[in-house]
Amino acid sequence: MNERILLDSALRYFLEIVRQGSINKASAQLHVAPSAVSRQIARLEAELGSQLFERHPTGMRLSPSGELLAAHARKARLDAARVVEEITGLEGIQRGTVRLASIEGLASYLLPHVISEYRQKHHGIHFDLAVMSSTEVTQRVCEGLADIGLTISPAPEKNIQVEKRIMAPIHAVMHSSHALAAKKHVSLAQLSHYPLALPTDNTTIRQLFNVSCSRQGLLIEPVMVSNFVTTLVHFAACQGGITLIGDVSVRHLSDAAQLVSLPIRDREMSGRTIEVQTLAGRTLPKGVADFLGDLCMALESDKA
Repeated sequence: MNERILLDSALRYFLEIVRQGSINKASAQLHVAPSAVSRQIARLEAELGSQLFERHPTGMRLSPSGELLAAHARKARLDAARVVEEITGLEGIQRGTVRLASIEGLASYLLPHVISEYRQKHHGIHFDLAVMSSTEVTQRVCEGLADIGLTISPAPEKNIQVEKRIMAPIHAVMHSSHALAAKKHVSLAQLSHYPLALPTDNTTIRQLFNVSCSRQGLLIEPVMVSNFVTTLVHFAACQGGITLIGDVSVRHLSDAAQLVSLPIRDREMSGRTIEVQTLAGRTLPKGVADFLGDLCMALESDKA
């Protein structure tokens, strides 16, 4: 059974235009003629008595009425998928997919552990994990393309239910043979005397690092910059320098890497939060809700 049969075709076409930003792109994804898509949207607008899109040279944007319909259509699609999953469960098929969207640090180090432990109890549950920026994580949850999102210090969003929020201070990570490795904690002033490998400017770690350095008048030039957290961690493991990473991710680094993680004293480096997000007002499928509970418990135990 497919959840598409529980949805009106016009709503499916409507949502595809929202995702793609134009009728032509939507029709290509749907494998139907643009004229068919246009007719379905015209029918929707006629039935609702309201314009759903604002037409611009750069594409189609939702009108206020369209925003309301988009929220309804996304939830309807997700509810349809949940019903299908529960029906197959009644037939004795213990299966399902949990769709996750996460920032890279948590996707690389926390989630593999939580997913592996969960699948030891529930072999029929599969996972689809997409890695992206914090803003994209929230957008994916809002659009119903992810069941659960893990993001860092996001802006408030009316369509988001925050299932868990914890502090996520930044640590300095270095090889166990490093001159600073024996200390209990470090400052950015101390780190400034050693080679640093840092994430790019669009990350919260780098932004907080820059703010703290500016406040203290520190001029620190990293020896390497990368948008890939795993590369920075491996660089530290190879004794190339020190990198910065969130403390939750640090707890799941391999012991074989011979890495040491030290808290950073500077106040700005404790200003991050991790949020676990779901779509507000949505009833989660049983497998998703069950995994969500395990994920929140894992984050809580990491802070204990």
